[in-house]
Amino acid sequence: MEQPQLKKDIGLFIATALVAGNMMGSGIFMLPATLAQKAGPGSIILAWILTGMGSIFLALSFANLGTKYPRTGGPYEFSRRAFGNFTGFLNAWLYWNGSWIGNVAVIIAIASYAGSIFPILTNNHVVGFVFTSVVLWVFTGINILGVRLAGKIQTMITAFEIFLFLGFIIVAAIHFHGANLTPLFPHGQGLGTTSSAASSTLWAFIGLESATVAAGEIRNPERNIRRSTILGISIATMLYMAINVFAIGAMGHSRLAQSSAPIADILSQFLGGGVGKVVTIAAVISILGTTIGWLLSTARIAFAAGEDGVFPKAFAKVHSKYQTPYMALIIGSVLANLLLLMNYTKSFNSAFIFVTLLATLSYLPVYAFTAASEIMLMKKMKEMNLLKFIKVSLIPLLGFLYAGWAIYGSGAQTVMYGFLLMLAGVPFYLYMNQRRMSEVDTIEQKHYEAGGSPVH
Repeated sequence: MEQPQLKKDIGLFIATALVAGNMMGSGIFMLPATLAQKAGPGSIILAWILTGMGSIFLALSFANLGTKYPRTGGPYEFSRRAFGNFTGFLNAWLYWNGSWIGNVAVIIAIASYAGSIFPILTNNHVVGFVFTSVVLWVFTGINILGVRLAGKIQTMITAFEIFLFLGFIIVAAIHFHGANLTPLFPHGQGLGTTSSAASSTLWAFIGLESATVAAGEIRNPERNIRRSTILGISIATMLYMAINVFAIGAMGHSRLAQSSAPIADILSQFLGGGVGKVVTIAAVISILGTTIGWLLSTARIAFAAGEDGVFPKAFAKVHSKYQTPYMALIIGSVLANLLLLMNYTKSFNSAFIFVTLLATLSYLPVYAFTAASEIMLMKKMKEMNLLKFIKVSLIPLLGFLYAGWAIYGSGAQTVMYGFLLMLAGVPFYLYMNQRRMSEVDTIEQKHYEAGGSPVH
């Protein structure tokens, strides 16, 4: 029986919402307070500028490669073509692990905001764990029922989210006080904290590659991958910078650092506590949209690796009715649920910070490899002369340097965790490679026994 294939059911509008929606969500709702704890106003603004520029360079590499190689798997496919199967595996391994770990961070953010309305979610860890598990499996089910259904729901939530952020920006701008931005570089939070802040702001840009990851399900990918990537990151970048600057100006740096729900707290301060609760509910709805998109992306990278035999073939199973990679969705959600179980004794805030750093470190090498892949694949073009090569390599080179700088800024402990995660994949690759070779030998043996000539 022929293996069912993924269905091309994503147009430009949904693809753009996938990019913007995956980027926005838990990051922007939680980061203003996290950044205020790490750095001063000047370092935060500088970190957003540097991260925005670096992420745009990386997004252009993803857009260019996604247009040339529109196959499900995005960064896995690019690095495999440029550097071979092992590098392709490492990209798939890091991205997939970063994705299901990141899903935990997104769901923790949902519980953190919902906990301000229903305190039992934060006060009773068992109830909190059950709530996050239900959220995880409801949206896993939606993804199994079809990419178009998941895409439509996320598109509606992303549009709602954009209007919510625009409303916040207007309110914060009205109550903006320039004095709240001073001193720009307070004692202990000077320019030296910029790299640390940038490692956190990058979490808000994770997802810029979403259109390339789902390329096999995007209609007219040669055009829509590039457009959706550029449109999605442009929308998110402008909103991010405006939200963070106006949040500091409206609340003040020191108070912002102590807030557990900064956007809701700021609106409550100026519009009353009732409005804050409404915004908190809106925040939960917005982050739910991010959950849908990230579950989709997590499954697609594993599906692509499973198709090539780099991951177990179970990941490549497609539902006969809904044409979705249902096994990749289920396996990723099982692992996410286990991590939720391991973290349910911690506070949501401490768990969120740790998980986002670990997930971000998983993506950074993937981003660096993607930028390097564009350079390598351009180098392989015969018609490319040296001058043209230097000219077209400038943007991916800048993206590569930015990714390296962000890895440095993540800190020694986080880099160590990321390196250990990478090393953990090596035995897995060796096992899968040996298994593939054994399958090839079996096929050659059967071919030879059937009277065919030896296959080399």
